[in-house]
Amino acid sequence: MKKQTVKPEFTLKMFEVLGGVWIAGCVKTAAELNIADYLAEGKQTISSLAEQTESDEKSLYRMMRALSGVGIFEELENKTFALNDFGAALQTDVEGTAKNFVLTILGEHFPAYMELTYNAKTGKIPFEHVHGVALWEYYKRNPEAGINFGKGMTGMSGMELEGIMNTYDFSPYQTIVDIGGGNGVMMYTILNAYPQSSGIIFDEANVIEVTTSVIPENLKDRCSVSIGSFFDKVPAGADLYTMKWIMHDWSDKECIEILKVCYDAMPNGGKLLIIDAVIPDDSRNKPHVAKILDIVMLSCLTGRERTLSEFKTLIEEAGLHFTRFIDIGTEAKSIIECEKLR
Repeated sequence: MKKQTVKPEFTLKMFEVLGGVWIAGCVKTAAELNIADYLAEGKQTISSLAEQTESDEKSLYRMMRALSGVGIFEELENKTFALNDFGAALQTDVEGTAKNFVLTILGEHFPAYMELTYNAKTGKIPFEHVHGVALWEYYKRNPEAGINFGKGMTGMSGMELEGIMNTYDFSPYQTIVDIGGGNGVMMYTILNAYPQSSGIIFDEANVIEVTTSVIPENLKDRCSVSIGSFFDKVPAGADLYTMKWIMHDWSDKECIEILKVCYDAMPNGGKLLIIDAVIPDDSRNKPHVAKILDIVMLSCLTGRERTLSEFKTLIEEAGLHFTRFIDIGTEAKSIIECEKLR
């Protein structure tokens, strides 16, 4: 077998890729030890951090030094550390936090990423191979992990909610249904900005049980919940339906089933927004965050990230009409608007 010469600079680049794994391990530890929360109170010496987190001072210093070296936290003189904007993303229960998502990705998801060869050889889902159950069943059996996952999705919403609100006009819609709406953060954002609208958050019972308890007081007269599976039925007759980070969880066949259920519920002229990452059709050899997110799907679910052409095919198969693509300013999400014409 013919071989190509390895250039030393690319051995180094591969080493740098592996460095991401090692830093990720330090990030997980910082999240689990609530380091950002302690630093939010003010700069701390490593001995103070070690005492508060009940950690070994020398070991913790080496991790904090590594994190500060890539810009997560700031190391000052005398082994003292301060919180910066990057590290602040690991705080607990702060809007836009990445902490819960970090604990999901580097927790129950992580072993699946190490089993991609299993997927390459069999086409089967590594998460199920590792844990013995599908992802959504795992969260039903492990409700604490499921709650953390939901919080992780909420934290990640900060990346795109501003873009959604700045680029899409919700004023024409009196009733909005958020399909798979989780704890309702997007719906609350829409309803606060558009007081003439009312909303329904639709999700499974184990999710809605939590959602019901967190609906803001000022929205309880305009926001309700509905329980069910989007493979069976969704609330009918709304002006607008939204699905954020739903389609990418499912295979093409499953997506068409979901879209057909939406089609049946929608009135003629009703709109549906698919809010998902979209891989550019002309992105060969170019980086894009959706290509990386696609590996999460490959490892954990039947779904995938898709190009706009692929989305259009699914929409057409379900009987809906594609109307427009809206760039909201982040590669992690875009809006695909479609309509029921008949």
